[in-house]
Amino acid sequence: MSNITILLLLFASSLFAESKGNIGGEVVDSETQQPIIGANIVMLNSNMGTSTDLNGEFSIYNVPTGSYSIFVSMIGYESITRTNVNVNSNRTTPLKINLYQTSLIGDEIVSRAGYFEKVEDAIVSTQTIDREEIRSDPVGAYDIQMMIHSLPSVITATDQSNEIVVRGGGPAENLFIVDNLEIPNPNHFGEVGSGGGPVNIINTEFVERIDFFSGGFPARYGDKQSSVMDINLREGSLENFELDLEMSMAGIGFLAEGPILNGKGAFISSYRKSFIEHLIKSAGLTSVPKYSNTQHKVSYDIDNKNKLIFNFIGAVDSIEIKDENRPDLRGAENVSYSGFQYTGGVTYKSLFSDKAYFMLTAGKTLSSWNAEVYKKEETIVDTFFYRDNVESDIFFKWDMVYKVNRKFKISTGLNIKHGQYKMNEDLDPDTVYVYDYPSLEDGILDNYSDYYDFESNYSEELYHIDNFEQIGIAYINPPFTNNQEGGLWKYALYGQLKLNLNPFVFTTGLRYDLVPYNDHSSISPRFAFSYLLSPITKVNLALGKYYQTPSYWIFLNPNNTRPLKHSYSDQIVLGIEHYINSDVKMTIEWYKKNIYNRAILTSDITPNPLDAALGFVDIGEGESQGLELFIQKKYAEKWYGTFSYSYSESLAEDYREGSSGQYSWDFDIRNSLTLVGGYKINFNDYSWYNTYRYSNLFKFSSWLPFMPADQFELSFRCRYSDGLPYTPKEYDFYTRKWSINPEVELNSLRDDYYFRIDFMILRRFNFQNINLTTFIDIQNILDRDNEWEKIYFDDGTYKMSYQYKQIPVAGVIIEF
Repeated sequence: MSNITILLLLFASSLFAESKGNIGGEVVDSETQQPIIGANIVMLNSNMGTSTDLNGEFSIYNVPTGSYSIFVSMIGYESITRTNVNVNSNRTTPLKINLYQTSLIGDEIVSRAGYFEKVEDAIVSTQTIDREEIRSDPVGAYDIQMMIHSLPSVITATDQSNEIVVRGGGPAENLFIVDNLEIPNPNHFGEVGSGGGPVNIINTEFVERIDFFSGGFPARYGDKQSSVMDINLREGSLENFELDLEMSMAGIGFLAEGPILNGKGAFISSYRKSFIEHLIKSAGLTSVPKYSNTQHKVSYDIDNKNKLIFNFIGAVDSIEIKDENRPDLRGAENVSYSGFQYTGGVTYKSLFSDKAYFMLTAGKTLSSWNAEVYKKEETIVDTFFYRDNVESDIFFKWDMVYKVNRKFKISTGLNIKHGQYKMNEDLDPDTVYVYDYPSLEDGILDNYSDYYDFESNYSEELYHIDNFEQIGIAYINPPFTNNQEGGLWKYALYGQLKLNLNPFVFTTGLRYDLVPYNDHSSISPRFAFSYLLSPITKVNLALGKYYQTPSYWIFLNPNNTRPLKHSYSDQIVLGIEHYINSDVKMTIEWYKKNIYNRAILTSDITPNPLDAALGFVDIGEGESQGLELFIQKKYAEKWYGTFSYSYSESLAEDYREGSSGQYSWDFDIRNSLTLVGGYKINFNDYSWYNTYRYSNLFKFSSWLPFMPADQFELSFRCRYSDGLPYTPKEYDFYTRKWSINPEVELNSLRDDYYFRIDFMILRRFNFQNINLTTFIDIQNILDRDNEWEKIYFDDGTYKMSYQYKQIPVAGVIIEF
């Protein structure tokens, strides 16, 4: 990493000249997507600016490189300030600005405009994140999903995965949308029926903005209960061909973009491949994760009212685990895994009226998992679990928005999906033996103390636990076989109304879902209300019903006694939103969710070991409620930050036979607190730095990560949370198996608290023809042992598996 940086700086230093770039983009009405003509674009703290043309587009040329705040205003619309806009050498920084009409003609609510952009039809529990905010986050710099962990409504089970759990939901209850395409799991090494993984496959450099809904989302989003992560991608450059080279924790790769078809279209493409396997090999470990991903977007303007957009995201990953009895591998010694996925589609967007637009999308998503788990004795390989599963969806979406007038808007849409599956899984039967301990005086061995006393007193080889005689078979866990293929249809239709009567805003919608496979037919009402107490304070309320189809692997399990019902939740969210300043916003929200029909493993209901390979039942019920505080300071004057705190309680009904009452659900974290902050310095503004930059000393010292740069940024993240609950297991010394005593209260114990601090230094250099961005991120800088889970071994012992210790992560982006 350092050698590459040194070589680049030495080369670039010979190209010193005043470096300049451009800013270009468009300003549109956020509700109708119509271009706004004559909007004013002003670069704050400079004398530069412009206005939008007949297509709502603008350009500002010959801007000195650096970071700027852009103020956008138009009569009849709420003004907005886009901060942290970075201008690089010989490049055009793209911006897409969405403006909202004010409630009354000519009434511009300046105090509400500020630095915070809105999300269409959002009333509660929503955050908007732009690309520069992602890049400045110590974790989000290379994984956009991990950045979401800093929000008060989000928790995660482990640092090893970026999965998100929102307000008492599950890892599979989150919807991911990328440019109107739904992606089941945008991560490498994703587990079946989950939404997380160790590395996200979406390239941060593609992202324009992320709208994250943690609850109360409108009717256009469906088939998920907990959250929506709506990712909007930018378009490629319409002016020049540009090339980026990138190396970071996520891998090494490139990004290219530029105009096509005589400037009527543009493309942006990237490819990234892991190199972490080389570091692992050098450390003497045999577990070698390998992965690569590619992403492409092509946009074409048919005319100024109609556009075609093509998107494709694909990923491949594999890992071999051989003879590694390590706690962090969760008991697996020999595993061979490979998988791939892709999502692709085409969207036709038409501004068919001055008051309306529609989007028509067709696409396909596919995920494949192939795994073998085996035992190996000398040259004999015994595969006892095999999986070769493929799941895919072919989908068709139509969405239309029609704004009748300034106060009234109608939205409607249709979603048709054909899910296809091909499953081939086999698990061998597991024979559980009974062992005898003849040398024990009273013949009874039923607790840890007796067992370890026995081991210490009879340490000779004859009395080692592995040498005691098998005197019979206790039981046989039956095999599991899943060999099926087929398809199922899903249909959805929604309608939504929005009424803006200053100081009131109402949205109401209905969503209808139909799945013939299990005869599911449901209507989901949604309602939201906002009241503006003052120009800087408003009260928000949302409530609704949210249905979700179980993941295919659960839904289609051959051992289910009947088709599972859709799980669903009734939600209510009440909050206050207050602008402390134009760049500081505070929200306080209380929520409650009642959850029904959650899928539960049959083996969790009864202590009978013969149920271990059975399917699922839809009897899970519970509730979740909490209070959340979120304060955000946007980047305006050198620094930015967020503070989030939540207190929540997530309880499930005890569904075991003969049991009653409630217990803490697996992701019941009561207290969670996250603090994120950053400070940015433009050293170009200081004369001493410009003297240093043109000196020989710069060539030989600027590669050091703590040395000043054209733009120098320090950021940190500090996170605390209570430990996760767990149920203690008991060891049966006569069968040498761990199990949960059916008389024990579920999740009665908790892990130790979680605490972690991450720190990042990000630097940008702008030369005449080259731009360089480097970052170094020290994760878990205090090297704290954060507990993950206990790993139980066959000899009656266990070890604690810890989350990631201190990890230095570095990255470099070179722009040509």
